[in-house]
Amino acid sequence: MKSTPNRFRLSPRGVMVAVVSAAFSNPALANTGKVDFAIGNITVTGSDGRGRALTKGAEVGSGDRIVSSSDGRAQIRFSDGAYVSLQPNSEFDIKEYRFNGKADGTESALFGLFKGAMRTVTGLVGGVNRNRYQVATPTATVGIRGTGGLIAIGGDGSTLVTGTSGIWSLTNQGGTLDIPAGTAGFAGANVKLPPQRSAEGPVLPPPQAAPELPTIVQGDVVDSQGNPVSLSSSKFLVSGPGYELAGVATAGGAGPILPVNGYFSSAVFDSSGALTSFTSGATTYSLAGTQADFGTADGVIAWGRWTGLVNVTTGTVTTPVTIASNDGLHYVIGLPTPAASLPTSGTFTYNMIGGSSPTFSNGSAPPGVLNSASLVGNFTTGAVNINLQATAGGSTYTGAAAGVMGGATFNAMGTATSSAPTNCTVGCGLNVNGFFTGAGASHAGMVYQITNTTPGVSLNGTAALRR
Repeated sequence: MKSTPNRFRLSPRGVMVAVVSAAFSNPALANTGKVDFAIGNITVTGSDGRGRALTKGAEVGSGDRIVSSSDGRAQIRFSDGAYVSLQPNSEFDIKEYRFNGKADGTESALFGLFKGAMRTVTGLVGGVNRNRYQVATPTATVGIRGTGGLIAIGGDGSTLVTGTSGIWSLTNQGGTLDIPAGTAGFAGANVKLPPQRSAEGPVLPPPQAAPELPTIVQGDVVDSQGNPVSLSSSKFLVSGPGYELAGVATAGGAGPILPVNGYFSSAVFDSSGALTSFTSGATTYSLAGTQADFGTADGVIAWGRWTGLVNVTTGTVTTPVTIASNDGLHYVIGLPTPAASLPTSGTFTYNMIGGSSPTFSNGSAPPGVLNSASLVGNFTTGAVNINLQATAGGSTYTGAAAGVMGGATFNAMGTATSSAPTNCTVGCGLNVNGFFTGAGASHAGMVYQITNTTPGVSLNGTAALRR
């Protein structure tokens, strides 16, 4: 199958898919990070000295330096499943990033944070050899004995590390300090004095409001018959362009079968409102197997999980992909709320109305149950907070994530715990991508991954919510 570009626009009403996975489908992208979210003024300078604006969907890799201004934030997802959320007024270097799809000793994630702050959740790199993951600062080196934390650089170059999961290490010329989750460590400007415990919490700027987007007249968003969406009387989604879809797919534990963060041109639904195909440029993904899960609500949002045969057609070439019953192509889909209809202030709580049955990325257990999911969206500041709980493989996973909006879309990351002591031993993360849909952002759809349930294995699913 011909590879589909990861970023392209077909029209102003193109459909976007946010496919979240611990590994990219295209091996050529194995040594890169993808920008899931970018807001404000952020630049990236390559090893060739050329600078450019950092935008959503951009690729970054070894030798790149990323600088955010006072209004700049970015969230970067690396191909081993790691996340970095870069805060305003920060300087972040990707000194060396290498990952060939598995932790075999050749991988490395060597970063530098020389100004500002970053939240991070680690991935597969460092899971086998902890020395393969390091963050250098002006006064210390942060090592991986944990999977979630926040690193902040003081005005004098001092380093403050706050652990949120696992155990981190903070090292300078004076010694090494272990930092368990819920504690903080500090390395001062005098690098000969060993790091010390700290009761100080990081001081971060408040979340930035969602950016102003071009005004879209509600009547400009139409269904396949050309009628304004607000006037459509159908209780189901109608085939046509303009949809936004968040999803994750695995095939027999072989990894994702869809391009990461691609824009899609159209979606097709059957008479019951279930998604049966969508088109990405010249490539169409069509379900020939089973709609294992399906639900829809209010004529605004739909969700489901494909299993069995999926035909991937590019031009005249069709490649069949079989998804096992313990896996799935999870999706949630709806028309994104137009900018003119998005709230500009206020805080709203969204509660779960449905979701796909979560599955492990290696298909090691039958599909589980999404017990609960909620989202709090602060449209004044652009912040989102997400909580969810899912049960699969005999264990219950509970996670929380925080993130930011970008117009009608949002991204968040956080941590999760497990009821089984044999799971989450290296620390579970929670990664979420989603969108708002319906008039006034009445609904929300999101795809989630609970990472490292066991090393390298994630629990994947989607959820639909309503306020």
